[in-house]
Amino acid sequence: MTQISVEAQLAALDRAADKYIPTERDDQFLLRLNRLLARDSQGKSIASPRKDRGTGDAQGLFIMEAAGGGKTSLVKHGLKTHPLLQSKGEGHMPWIMLEAAPSPATTKALGIEILAKTGYTDVSGNPNEQKIWRLVKHRLALLNTVFVCIDEGHDLLGTASAVEIRNMQKRLKNLMQGEGAVSVILVGIGELGHLAAYDDQINRRYQKLSFDDISPVRDERLLKGILHTLCAEVGIAAPKEPDLVERLVHASRRRFGWFIKNTLRALEIAVEAGACRLKKAHFAEDWAIQEVAEVGKNVFLSNAWSKIDLSEKPLPPRDKKGR
Repeated sequence: MTQISVEAQLAALDRAADKYIPTERDDQFLLRLNRLLARDSQGKSIASPRKDRGTGDAQGLFIMEAAGGGKTSLVKHGLKTHPLLQSKGEGHMPWIMLEAAPSPATTKALGIEILAKTGYTDVSGNPNEQKIWRLVKHRLALLNTVFVCIDEGHDLLGTASAVEIRNMQKRLKNLMQGEGAVSVILVGIGELGHLAAYDDQINRRYQKLSFDDISPVRDERLLKGILHTLCAEVGIAAPKEPDLVERLVHASRRRFGWFIKNTLRALEIAVEAGACRLKKAHFAEDWAIQEVAEVGKNVFLSNAWSKIDLSEKPLPPRDKKGR
């Protein structure tokens, strides 16, 4: 393997971190996305929401996965790369995505956030909620929007009362009704499913897509492939320790997104140390930095690593860029 400078390796690592890693999960999302699109007389999908033949209303989609699974990146990549959802220029916005639900998650605040994403920011004069949502419907129709996606959708629940949650449901339902209807995609953790429980009609209106945790057995080939690919990107030999993938899956709380982030940070440590091969020790060093745990509870050092309970450490790991 050709030796390259540390600076060049770090630059390569940054490029690798910015790349999207596709998996079969992307195919699952694409299938659901296409089911929300209308079809022409030839059976081909078109850039318009699919309407229920009886009610004329569009459908929505709940995407659920534990924190750190990578669902946000998956959804954003799927929307950005779908051939029918490419913008044709100013005044055309096939999809919009709110990075998070507004806080506090009121119906008025949500309407203002959606307006802002469409490029409309003039909400002076403190317009009432009804006017804001009329503007939302108007803007979405004007921009030929097909999908409105809200990340951290479970936060629409928040600490709201049952009445407030029903009001939120009605507003989202209204987006999928009538002229200019759009499909609503809510992305969040498992609690998102409770949002539909308040209204049977809403429950039927949304398709559901949930992703399983990764498994060191079932996903071994995929995970090892990712390790080898990332190592090759920065010019470092892939690790050889036989139990590393199992330890890494456990340390990542069995979540795909965290698996990748943990690997990227360990690679950074290896590069800065001038290592020729990524090793368990680099993961152990990163674990000590991220988790602030004693040696006996370091997943990459302990012989009893599989018995270390990580349930009380729910916060996602972050790299130097805050990702």
